[in-house]
Amino acid sequence: MKPHNFQIKTRTAAALACLLLCACIAETSETIEVANRLPANGIDETTRPAQPRDPAANKDSGTDPSTGNGPDNLTNNPPAPVGIPPSDGQLNKRLAAWFSIRENYDLVFKDVLKFYPEGRYNGCVAFLSAALRRIDVYIPINTATESPSLITKPFSRYLENSLGWQRIGTAGNLRSGDIVFTQDNPSYPTYPAHTYMFLNWSNKAAGLANVIDNQEFTHERNIYSASEGFNFTPYAYALRAP
Repeated sequence: MKPHNFQIKTRTAAALACLLLCACIAETSETIEVANRLPANGIDETTRPAQPRDPAANKDSGTDPSTGNGPDNLTNNPPAPVGIPPSDGQLNKRLAAWFSIRENYDLVFKDVLKFYPEGRYNGCVAFLSAALRRIDVYIPINTATESPSLITKPFSRYLENSLGWQRIGTAGNLRSGDIVFTQDNPSYPTYPAHTYMFLNWSNKAAGLANVIDNQEFTHERNIYSASEGFNFTPYAYALRAP
C-alpha cells in the first residue's frame, strides 16, 4: 500500500472514532475551557479554545499550531511486547511516580499529538493510554472497532478484560496510580464521561483528590460530586493492575 493511501485511511479511521464518541466523552461538558455542552461528536469549533491550556501543546511537537497537523500526527499501533510481563503489583505506583513528573507529562502530550491531533481537547483516554505505553503497558491505537486509546468504554474494557485489571468500587479505597472512570454521560449510556489518574488525597474527608488528566497536570478534583471549574462527573469505579 502506498504511504499516501495509508495516511488517508488512517486519518479516516481516526475521524470516524472522533465522530463516534471522540476521546473523552463530553462530560456536560468536562473539557478544556468549554462551558457549553458539546455536540455528539465531542468537537464544537465555535466554543473550543484557540490554544490549549498547557504550553506543552506546541513545545517541540512538530505540529503546526494553525492547523493542528504535524508530519506524524497519526501512527500505527506501537509494537506489542513479547509476552505479558509478570505482574508485581506495583504497576500503578510506577505509573503515578512517572506521570507525576512534569517533563513526563509533556512527553505524553507529544505522544498524544502523534495519533490524536486534538491534543488535550477531549483527550482523556488518549493521555492515559499514552502514559501507560510509556511504562511498557501495551494499549492498541488502531482497532477494527472503537479504539481503547481514544474512547472511555473500550479503554476500560481493555484494561479489565484483556489485561486483568481489578475493579475498585469504593473511592475511599483508591491508591496512587489507580485509573478512575466517572459515571456515564447521559447522552451515551455505558460510556464513562471521563477518566483520570488518581494521585493522592488532598482532603479525603471532603472527597478532594489530586489527579492527572488531559485537562491539567496535577490538579485538585472533587471525587464524589460536581465542583467549580472543569470537574463535573462523580466517581463510578477505578481500575488497578494486578
